[in-house]
Amino acid sequence: MRTTSLIAALFAGLVMAGPAAAQNEAPAPQPAQTDEDFTQSHLQAAQDVIDLTHSDEGFDDILPRLAEQTRGVFIRSNPALTREIEDTVMEIAIDFAKRRVELSNTMQLVWARRFSEEELNELKAFFESPVGTKFAEETPVITALSIGAARQWEERLSNEMVEATRAKLREDGLL
Repeated sequence: MRTTSLIAALFAGLVMAGPAAAQNEAPAPQPAQTDEDFTQSHLQAAQDVIDLTHSDEGFDDILPRLAEQTRGVFIRSNPALTREIEDTVMEIAIDFAKRRVELSNTMQLVWARRFSEEELNELKAFFESPVGTKFAEETPVITALSIGAARQWEERLSNEMVEATRAKLREDGLL
């Protein structure tokens, strides 16, 4: 677990520094060629909204999770090399952390394809406002609570549907 925590901490440091820091350490991969030709300001507006809404934070555990899975695969097949495997996976994970900018570029394109630069700037202004900031902060909690409520409602409805069906079939003499 020591390795996983260290990988997560190192990766979090790179992520917190943002895409610009990763670009300074390694050449930024170019986004995939697309039919659309977005301006740099359009993509920057998309990144600003992504940052303000924390839309990419849910992906920060990808590299540590992959590193842990990789470590586990190799250690299970050769436990005598545990230390060497951990060191190698750590080295590769740190190198791969520089590639986080690839995901950032893709996310910029996702947003830019769905919102014009003007719309993104309006969203940015909203999310910079107090109510927009609160909205961005509360959305994950509201979403989680909504999903929980929907699951509870589904379970309750499922039980009620089974009971209503059983009662109706009994009433009709079929059970």
